[in-house]
Amino acid sequence: MKKGQWPILYIHGFRGGDYTTHKMIESALKSNGKTKDQFLKAIIDWRGKVTYEDTWTEDEHPIVQVVFQNKWVGSNQMAYWLARLLFDLRLKHEFTTYDAIGHSLGAVSLVLVNLKEKMRPYMPRLKKLVLIAAPFNGIIGLGDLPNINRIKPNGRPAFMSPTYFRIFMNKNSISDDLRVLNIFGNVGDHSNSDKYISVTSAKSISYILKPRVKEYTEYLIKGSNAEHSMLHDDSEILKMVNGFIYYNPLS
Repeated sequence: MKKGQWPILYIHGFRGGDYTTHKMIESALKSNGKTKDQFLKAIIDWRGKVTYEDTWTEDEHPIVQVVFQNKWVGSNQMAYWLARLLFDLRLKHEFTTYDAIGHSLGAVSLVLVNLKEKMRPYMPRLKKLVLIAAPFNGIIGLGDLPNINRIKPNGRPAFMSPTYFRIFMNKNSISDDLRVLNIFGNVGDHSNSDKYISVTSAKSISYILKPRVKEYTEYLIKGSNAEHSMLHDDSEILKMVNGFIYYNPLS
């Protein structure tokens, strides 16, 4: 174990798995001159028990791939298990800060985890967060419909899902030194969505985060590569994520 380490967590979403974040991790390792097996995999079973595979490296930024064996778990349960995982990893490796990349519900769960930081002093502090295709304000067919919800001129969504409302009501718990990159897609089929998550749903979180975090940036990708399950493998997005996480120094 190396003192002063700053791990990077990769979190998949609903119905996802290790394949969801495989390309992102492979790209990150390559850009940092590492081999494909130089990361730790944390597997969380349906009871929340964690088993580890491969290696926690001695690098400044060891990579941790988080895999939920229950692919159908929601963001609240993900957040609960992630918080427990962070405590376990800190106990083993003594780090105090981390960065994270989340796809879909995995991204939502990371924001929910961040709400717990101020109440739990021993929890590692999230510093940089990448949100990819995150359904903060409903999923199409599940609390959202194409072109129904909208963003008002002041940035506030016209309607709030239960999860969004929970984050909104606890917005003062969001870390004020957090830096966020929010990436979402529009396939251009008149639904204004990535086929599953509307632009409005993904963009709604800006109303909560932008006034409170240290840095907030959005990126909209358009076209066929903007489909929900393709966003985490898109070469343009991989380059952007690596640049934000590994080559964008904190000030």
